[in-house]
Amino acid sequence: MMQDDKKHELLISAIDYLKVQYAMGQSPCLALVISRHYRLLAESCVENNNKTNYVNQASSWFGCYLKKAKPLTEAEMQIYSGVYGA
Repeated sequence: MMQDDKKHELLISAIDYLKVQYAMGQSPCLALVISRHYRLLAESCVENNNKTNYVNQASSWFGCYLKKAKPLTEAEMQIYSGVYGA
């Protein structure tokens, strides 16, 4: 359990750092990494309220990525919609 707590703390710290970096440059790659980190938190979370929040954050940041990134091909959209439920 302690190992999971440490991973959780590290992911939260990484997300906080990446958000600061994103605010400075709004790189689509950073938005995607933030989204993936939230997805990892959601997958490892057992508490439903936190899990829902992490899934929502992941989806929101993935939306930021899509707005800033180059247009996706139809195949890419199908892949991402399956993974992120967008």
